[in-house]
Amino acid sequence: MLAQHLAISLQRVATGFMIASITAIPVGILLGWVPALRIWVGPTLNFLRQIPPVAWIPLFIMWFGIGEASKSAVIFYAAFFPILLNTQLGVEQIPKSYWEVSLLYRLPFITSLTRLVLPGSAPAVFTGLRLGMGMSWRALVAAEMLAASSGLGYLIMSARSLVRIDEMVVGIFLVGGIGILIDQLFAVLEHRVLPWTQGVSGVSIITGRNAYGKRTSPSQTSI
Repeated sequence: MLAQHLAISLQRVATGFMIASITAIPVGILLGWVPALRIWVGPTLNFLRQIPPVAWIPLFIMWFGIGEASKSAVIFYAAFFPILLNTQLGVEQIPKSYWEVSLLYRLPFITSLTRLVLPGSAPAVFTGLRLGMGMSWRALVAAEMLAASSGLGYLIMSARSLVRIDEMVVGIFLVGGIGILIDQLFAVLEHRVLPWTQGVSGVSIITGRNAYGKRTSPSQTSI
């Protein structure tokens, strides 16, 4: 029974988190790349960011029903803003000199995106993904406690109704343990994908390191 509830919770998190990542990363890159857009959408995003995901659960249930769609919406909402804001910040922190070189050589949009924007914001994007996963995992358990017939949150609430203290404690500790494992998984993934960062903000064009983590001379560090 425990393995079944855990598998359902992990599947829900994976679905909502994937949708949030696919949506938030392009929007964050766009907002960081085009500052004028922040004037128009910034206030709305800041307003929505202040509302906790749990507060939307009643509306999500009304809009999407009590099935999986409402839970995916809660996870999406929880993960969206950490990924968006960190991606935007990563693009904004790319040194101005690199943008000037990009304009000087009149690099096409695709080249600027793949050689400047994506590598320059990659560490911040991974940080946003890591934070977004943590937020979505916590939001999922809260959603399952309020409106679900399966999952770890439902298991904890069901045990409370039946006064099964042992099941409650196991469920709570499992939530914490799985959360730590997921966070460490993202840390290992970042280390494998971006080995040259090693806690340093930026990537090859910013830190002066090549794709293998070796330091390059100034003449070798180019877009």
